[in-house]
Amino acid sequence: MVLLDKFRNKKTDTQINPRVTTANDFVNVKDIKNSVLYTKDGHVFAYIRVPPIALELISEAEKESIIRNLSVELSTEQKPFKFFAISRPVNISGLIDDLTDAYMVAETPQQKELLKKSIETINGFALSGDVIERQFYFIIWEKYYDGCHDDIIERAKELCSKLSCVQRDVSILSDNEIVQLCNLFANPSYSHFEDGEILPSITIMGGKI
Repeated sequence: MVLLDKFRNKKTDTQINPRVTTANDFVNVKDIKNSVLYTKDGHVFAYIRVPPIALELISEAEKESIIRNLSVELSTEQKPFKFFAISRPVNISGLIDDLTDAYMVAETPQQKELLKKSIETINGFALSGDVIERQFYFIIWEKYYDGCHDDIIERAKELCSKLSCVQRDVSILSDNEIVQLCNLFANPSYSHFEDGEILPSITIMGGKI
């Protein structure tokens, strides 16, 4: 009985009080440093952003060429990787800056009024989160070991070089960009619903029952 009581007391002491648990305790992130994310379970991750391709602006022959080139380049990858797409708000700060500069040098009241309405409309889109775009990322990872940072960054650079055959401006995410990417998953203020019509239906299978 004494041994059982000691076991029960030890188990109670090791339990974490949910009232004092912070959000960081639920996230498997130990540190983000030099474009690498370190997890609590002993892994390191690097992230590569690939700008979207406007498929409606290219021909069918160009699409097939992209598919073939990408297949050839990725076929040489010997280690696993992940590819995913996510929606995120469009960065329209550059457009707002341009409109603000145009407003400052506008000569007539009519021009100023039109530019002012345009700035207000774009700011409204930015605050509502209605202006979103699809962002595409590759994720690579390794089990943590001494020197793993340099190895995974070198692998990320090689993968960027392979992806550059089909798209320009492929880049490794910086520390701040990794934090922003994590916020898309973990921070509700960064998430936005995507438009889409989902109709409730029952799939009808062919054949005899």
